[in-house]
Amino acid sequence: MKRRLILLVGGLFLLSQAAVVSAQTIPLTVSASVPLATGLQLTVTPVNATTNVFGTSSTTATTIPFGTLTFNTTLGIYLPANYYSIDIGTTGGAGSPIVAVTYVEGTNPNAVATNGLGTKTTATFVTEALSGTSTVETLSSLGKKRLIDLTGTAGQLSTIPSGSWERVYVGIWTGSTTAPADPSNGKPFTNTDVGGTYTGTLTFTVVTL
Repeated sequence: MKRRLILLVGGLFLLSQAAVVSAQTIPLTVSASVPLATGLQLTVTPVNATTNVFGTSSTTATTIPFGTLTFNTTLGIYLPANYYSIDIGTTGGAGSPIVAVTYVEGTNPNAVATNGLGTKTTATFVTEALSGTSTVETLSSLGKKRLIDLTGTAGQLSTIPSGSWERVYVGIWTGSTTAPADPSNGKPFTNTDVGGTYTGTLTFTVVTL
């Protein structure tokens, strides 16, 4: 009888230990670190002005070469073969950088401050966002402006939605009224302009990475 009692107590002890073990929880923290961006990267892509087909992109481009413009006899203005898409991204890690886009006039054969490349070229600011396997493009709050108007914070977004990035289309002013319409204070290249090479500098300055 005594032995049975000992066995019974021992069994109860083992059962209580098993109950304690089965109720134990062990949390494991799962983590992954995405590196922060260390610099700015611009991806420049020519876009066919007639078909809107994107060409070969470059992350090392230092120019936006409109080249020699062609006279359009129907419109009476000079037009380029391409306009350009500039995607604003980062190097070294993830992030949607905020940048200030500014412009400074360069060579102007017309010798009139209000009739240089900055007056005859536009920048259209859009926001690109992934939606499934496609990209949705919307006009940003900056809209479409002459390059010459990009001074101070005129070319700077305050925020970029999470999962999105900023793109700037740069093209020669045509007077298009299709949304987004060309600025009404812009000017085309015509036969009244002085022949030669017109230049300017478009600068992208990091505000935040």
